[in-house]
Amino acid sequence: MVDRENTDTDTERAAQTSRQVAPPQPAACFAAESLQRLGAEFLDALCDPDGGAALYRLHAPDAPVRHGDGIGPASRVEADRFAVTHREVSLNGEQQLPCFAAANFSQLSPGETPTEAIAWFEVQERRTQRQLFVAFGIRAGEAGASVVWCSPAEQILPWSFRGGLLQSLADYPWMRRAEPAMPRGLLDAGYFRRYWRPPLNFATLPEARFSCHMSAACCRHDYEITLPPDAQLLLDAMPWETLAPSLAGTRLPVRTDGQLQLKSPEEICRFLGAGNQCLIHRTLGRQPFGACCVFPFSFAQTPEGIAVGLSPICASVRHGRGIEAHRRLEDLRERLVHARPRSTDTYRLAPGVAVAWEPFRDIERGLCDCLAAEEMPLRRRLHIGARLLGALTDGIPVDVPAWRDETAPSLTPELRAAIHGMLARLIGWNRSVLRELPREIPENLPTLEVEEPRVVAQILRNTLFCKVYSYPLDLTTAHNYLIVLYLLALVMQSAAAGPLPERMWRELGSLGVHGLLKNMLHDDMPEGFRTLLGRSEFGVWMLAA
Repeated sequence: MVDRENTDTDTERAAQTSRQVAPPQPAACFAAESLQRLGAEFLDALCDPDGGAALYRLHAPDAPVRHGDGIGPASRVEADRFAVTHREVSLNGEQQLPCFAAANFSQLSPGETPTEAIAWFEVQERRTQRQLFVAFGIRAGEAGASVVWCSPAEQILPWSFRGGLLQSLADYPWMRRAEPAMPRGLLDAGYFRRYWRPPLNFATLPEARFSCHMSAACCRHDYEITLPPDAQLLLDAMPWETLAPSLAGTRLPVRTDGQLQLKSPEEICRFLGAGNQCLIHRTLGRQPFGACCVFPFSFAQTPEGIAVGLSPICASVRHGRGIEAHRRLEDLRERLVHARPRSTDTYRLAPGVAVAWEPFRDIERGLCDCLAAEEMPLRRRLHIGARLLGALTDGIPVDVPAWRDETAPSLTPELRAAIHGMLARLIGWNRSVLRELPREIPENLPTLEVEEPRVVAQILRNTLFCKVYSYPLDLTTAHNYLIVLYLLALVMQSAAAGPLPERMWRELGSLGVHGLLKNMLHDDMPEGFRTLLGRSEFGVWMLAA
């Protein structure tokens, strides 16, 4: 016989136990009062140097949090270590880190699953009194709601849960920045990306213009591109199942230095989609990977600000198609965060001849202006530049009218053969475009002139302005590299028997602005030639060879 009294008691006890251990229902976790409390606790803990332990507990196990210099899932970060790091970062950036307050719950948007949602808060940053919105990706769990991601915005946006996660993860490069302060988490990183503007002056060549025309040359060119380990979290969160199912589960190879290999020189970027669109850029509306974001710009630190060069690998740059560089300052500021600007403590006119910044700047400007003087053949412009550098180095009078009309010097057969041999060595390098060229240097090289001088001059001016040679070496050596590039353009032109194909223009750009020529010359050239490259007369000799 069944004891109904005991059975009913057991059933009630089981129901009570079930109510005690069952996870809170999403409806309770996502109630306005609960969300208001969660948002306030999160921002209070974030802005409190001693709030690291509380902040850690508020994150979901898979939430991206600070991990060393980058980010990692909270489950892989020790709670105690997180709290110590949070305190150190908070105290070091005490005067620069944002101070968020007045978190007022504003709107709840559903996530992709019943246990996920996006909660929007109106927030004030106390230092600047700036009003902004912060989106929290919330997940309901056994202990209540926890934060998976958070990101600032100027207004409430129609983000999906995964879309907001991607926007937050895309700010990972700022986690490695120490200016204006090292971020405590991705919320700080996103805030700095949107609102911090360092007082910078940008300098560009007057004709510098660029807009992306989606040639995808940058995605196909023989670059080697690496990414920090943090980038894998972003790739893992991408909706590959709808974008490109074949890319689902993509894990980038890990190099011996710990970096991820996005592409090798022989590869086309795997994330290049139909219509020459980057799938990641298209999804995010911006480019989170440093090398891709910076291109085609290069940055060099000067005492007066940042000098901005452009890579002629890109056809839009070579032909001046797009927005003037000085009109895209906000764009340049964001790209600069991803870059490592070239810098130097010593400016040199020639090997062993140091000068102050002002004369270095003025001489560089004079050389660039000379290269732009279209009323003269480009060969003559380079000749005048070499003579100018020699006169300034030797302290003799500058006489541009005389240099404009003087004849090229006569070279011994031995010197001409040596210079041609140098060019032949360069052409012998293991690069696909160079392998297409004949090994014999044209005998009429001293009488040839480029057929597209404006484009070649653009490449040479950007090579000088980007300081890839003049900073580590000197202005005279840098100018002689321009002359080598000019001679290679003539060799390519002779081999092409017509307009240079696109692959040859890209190769000239790589050798110039991207500094490949420096490695080629210094790795394979005899010591005597490496010494001669720093002498202005050697530039004159090369033009006569």
